[in-house]
Amino acid sequence: MYGISLLVNTYVKLKKNLLLRRLLTVLSLDVLVKASSFILLPLYLRLMSQEQYGSFNYILSIVYSFSLVLNLGLYIPQSKLYHDYTNPEERGKLLYNINVILIAGLAVLVLPVYLFKLDYHAVRFLFRNSIQYNQYRLWILLMSIVALFAYMLTNYLYTAEKISVIKKYSLLRVGGINIISILALYLFRRGDAVLIRLVTISTVEFLLLLYFYSGYIRVMIPAFSRYFLTRCLRIALPIMVSAIFNIIINFGDKFFLEKYVDYKLLSIYYLAFSCVSVIGILSNSLQNVWLPIFFKEKDLNKNIGKTNKMVLRLVGILMLLSIVILVSVIIFLKLKIIPASYGEVLYVLPMLLIGQIVICLALLYGNYLTYFEKTSMVLWTGLMISAISVGLNMTLIPIWKIYGAATTSLISNICYLIVYYFIIQYYRKKKNVFEQSLDDPYPDAMPIQVR
Repeated sequence: MYGISLLVNTYVKLKKNLLLRRLLTVLSLDVLVKASSFILLPLYLRLMSQEQYGSFNYILSIVYSFSLVLNLGLYIPQSKLYHDYTNPEERGKLLYNINVILIAGLAVLVLPVYLFKLDYHAVRFLFRNSIQYNQYRLWILLMSIVALFAYMLTNYLYTAEKISVIKKYSLLRVGGINIISILALYLFRRGDAVLIRLVTISTVEFLLLLYFYSGYIRVMIPAFSRYFLTRCLRIALPIMVSAIFNIIINFGDKFFLEKYVDYKLLSIYYLAFSCVSVIGILSNSLQNVWLPIFFKEKDLNKNIGKTNKMVLRLVGILMLLSIVILVSVIIFLKLKIIPASYGEVLYVLPMLLIGQIVICLALLYGNYLTYFEKTSMVLWTGLMISAISVGLNMTLIPIWKIYGAATTSLISNICYLIVYYFIIQYYRKKKNVFEQSLDDPYPDAMPIQVR
């Protein structure tokens, strides 16, 4: 009887807890998606040579890094401003103006680069080893554009709390990409595995985007608004510039590694990243579910209290998950599910796992800079930490190789967490002092003595 009562009470609490309910729904989907990728990882390692696996993931990291810059930081005003308006017409105009800015920005930034072949100069800078860029060029462009529009779409779906649509979209993406990629790699075993994966991923992503973006377009109301354009750009542009610094911090390690190590050692580093990305999935799930609830809450002290409570629980959960990941990789190596040539991954993995936990916490505290509409602080923080990151990469990677890269990543993200935390405390104190001054317009006045 006690067990049944406990289950009933747990169910009632879960039903009442909106955040937990949504998090479990989204997380169960994301875990399924990531679990499938993790399970299929040994198959990809068998169908691709170690050099091809390292080269492909390096290209993929470039594509996703630049797609974060090309979205111009517009996902932030979309998340923030959507909940400032309850009228569907105002929301429709907001989404329309965001997408107009996005398309205009792409025309200005991408077309000249592609038409005048400036990307070839970038390739010579980014790659020490030569690659067949002429064959990859079209697919890299398509993947970059599709990736940024897919990011805007999923951000809207989470912001609008359309969980059922997200489920469908995510399942079709992971299923379509993995099934077609593995089938193509098997059928064309003598072909260029890097090109095969680029073609399959960009094609599947493009077709799914065409279908799902139509629902996003239908809620837009085509009406230009100088107010929306100005407000969106004021919030987004500092985020876009800070995204450049984030690339330096989060992609710089791969860039310097490519200059100092071969693709075999680089593939070990990417395998470690694939393993720790399970924590990244949990972090993104939490962020996507948390943001709509976070921006709706206008009481700052309540928001901070909820965040601190979540952080304490999250650290324990992520530490436990990290141990599970590490033990799983050891078992996979023992059973030779992961080839023995990747054995060095065990030594770099713990540092990257800790780094991912720090990133997760920094993301939660970083939300407050958008909450206060102080996104310019993200820019200056990014500038400072990117300078630290470049210095560490240049110093440590030539000496310690992948361990130097992991050390730099960990230190850089710890700096982010510390800076964000103290910025929040500063603005919290400032806001509380301001509210107290409104309650008591004469705080220094002497109390009146009643005789």
